[in-house]
Amino acid sequence: MSEAVALVAALVAEVAASLALVVAVDALDAALVADVAASDAFVVAVDAELVADVAEEAALVADVLAALACDVAVVAELAALVADDAAFVSEVEALDADVDASLAFVEAVDSDEAAAVAEFALAVADVALAVADDAAAVALEAAAVALVAALTASTKSSK
Repeated sequence: MSEAVALVAALVAEVAASLALVVAVDALDAALVADVAASDAFVVAVDAELVADVAEEAALVADVLAALACDVAVVAELAALVADDAAFVSEVEALDADVDASLAFVEAVDSDEAAAVAEFALAVADVALAVADDAAAVALEAAAVALVAALTASTKSSK
């Protein structure tokens, strides 16, 4: 009989150890869920920062376009001055040379601005790729959270 009591005591000790292991695994699962939630919050914060950067760059492009409109207005005004000063041929020729230099400068600026717009488009594409990468990371983290939740639910239901 004492042998049976010893066996039962050993089984009870083994069950207690198993339960302690289950509790430890549940605690680890909860820590992992908390870690994934923190990672998700960080990814959301990074995404928000990227969106703010894109908005800021869009405002810069709007400023560049406004500068282009001003350049066009300046060129139109110079053309009007040339038409008004047709009587002064020598002055018109001097102004024409100035206008040609201004147009060359405007074209150089336009080329620079076109290059800046192209560079901005590449930056926007890079941001879009980063956002897509972040979305994929969030999806993977969501899958990990779902897996951890499923494992936790499975572990709790097996109790």
